[in-house]
Amino acid sequence: MNQHSSLSMEDLDRLTRSTFLREVRYHSRLASTSTYALELLSVERQVTCPSLIYAEEQTTGRGRGSNRWWSNRGGLTFSLVLEISPSGLTTEQTPLVSLLSGLSVMKACQTELPRADFSVKWPNDVYLSHRKLAGILVEIPPGRADVLVIGIGINVNNSFRDAPPEIRDTAISLTEVGGREYDSLSLLERLLVSLEELLSQLARGENVIEKNWPPHCLLTGKQTTLKSGPHLVTGLCLGIDARGALRLRTPRGEERFFGGTVESWSNGQGT
Repeated sequence: MNQHSSLSMEDLDRLTRSTFLREVRYHSRLASTSTYALELLSVERQVTCPSLIYAEEQTTGRGRGSNRWWSNRGGLTFSLVLEISPSGLTTEQTPLVSLLSGLSVMKACQTELPRADFSVKWPNDVYLSHRKLAGILVEIPPGRADVLVIGIGINVNNSFRDAPPEIRDTAISLTEVGGREYDSLSLLERLLVSLEELLSQLARGENVIEKNWPPHCLLTGKQTTLKSGPHLVTGLCLGIDARGALRLRTPRGEERFFGGTVESWSNGQGT
């Protein structure tokens, strides 16, 4: 499937046969797959889960806070609607879903570029050659604490020649590194298979974060500035712990953060 193609009914059937998906909703163009998923959940109380909202093109993709996810045709943009309890997860484990989603994206992309320099940045980004390849946003719909909407955007076959200046030099796509187009459908399949396995390990009580995250953590060993609420905290990143908290060694000693935005790290690159 190249960057100009659309998913066929056969493709949609393939996704539900080969992954844990029970439903795929395909759109050639959406403002935001996650916004659409949230609207769907507010109208249809019984959305079939796990369900995938897939768009060939997003016009106003969303990131954390007020951030926007810029993408043009050739990017892989979708949202996964997942029920917590049937997945075997507890509400206490849901903060780890963003981290596991990032690992799944990275593992799927590594299959295409096995010798490339991939890393994961807490809590929701995937980097390639120190530039942003993918972003993840996990949301809980209002009044639906049992459901997660996992929005994922991956730069696959898209170019940043026409991107806004502020991201032109900080983002990257697989095609820019590999020099060819990639099969987005196969990439999506591998990602979903990997995510299902990681979520199953988490549900079984395995220490899945500490087993998978440390070798790929972008921030470990770097002086990192985190915006936590109204405060900025700077310290040496010691990685993350089993519960997904960011560990920083600050003048006050080691501190752990379960939320916040990484503003900068020692090599001068920002979010």
